[in-house]
Amino acid sequence: MQTDLPLLIMADIPQSFCLTDLILSEQAMEIIGLNPSQYHNQMEAVISGMTFSLIHYSTEEIDQSLPTTDLEHIFCEPTELKLSGIGIALGENIKSAKHSETINRALLQLTSYVGQSIKATAIIWRPAQLQIGFDYFAGATDHYLKGGPFPVLAQIAVSKTTEGSFLTSGLSYFSGQEATINTPTGYAPNQVIKRLVRIAHDIATNGKVEKSIETDGFIPGEILSLIPREDGQVVEIVIVPNQARQLH
Repeated sequence: MQTDLPLLIMADIPQSFCLTDLILSEQAMEIIGLNPSQYHNQMEAVISGMTFSLIHYSTEEIDQSLPTTDLEHIFCEPTELKLSGIGIALGENIKSAKHSETINRALLQLTSYVGQSIKATAIIWRPAQLQIGFDYFAGATDHYLKGGPFPVLAQIAVSKTTEGSFLTSGLSYFSGQEATINTPTGYAPNQVIKRLVRIAHDIATNGKVEKSIETDGFIPGEILSLIPREDGQVVEIVIVPNQARQLH
């Protein structure tokens, strides 16, 4: 499996399936062009002038190359059913700009249409080791494409470290930087995660934090300090609370 393959669409596809059997909806075909490839298990997809590779992977290939035990499951449950999938890779002409919002939108739109055509059950977003239920993914993508916020939960994972702080995974795909946040006394974990998700959204949309900055928090008087580490690969978020007010 390609090491730079960011995404897999998982479905119960017949063993005899070939990408030439792929039939997209009329709505999808209005904006997506499909071209055959020299490889039997690949096809080229062009959307808004951007080229992507569709790659069919058998159940055996996925079992060998993608251990599912390390995946975090969002809006779906682990399944023992062996699934095959269609991977989507960025074409050579757009690889270097994978962080671009325009390219990400095209990738997600293509994924949604292909997933619908093969009755996908889940999406695996490899930069964050996430497996997302397809219905949630398609809904978040549609909302994003219609002007909604960046789909953080579908493309960025949040995990708790052994030290008790929270850390993103997959944010670096868009910005070259992950983010971490500590939990101050009196803050519930879900309140801390909300703040981390908001900052992750801002970084994914606007780029990495290059120097220490402060921004308003979620409640009056609260300050969020963003302090990038020396190598710039992680930004530390510090909550400076206003003790005079309650959290909401």
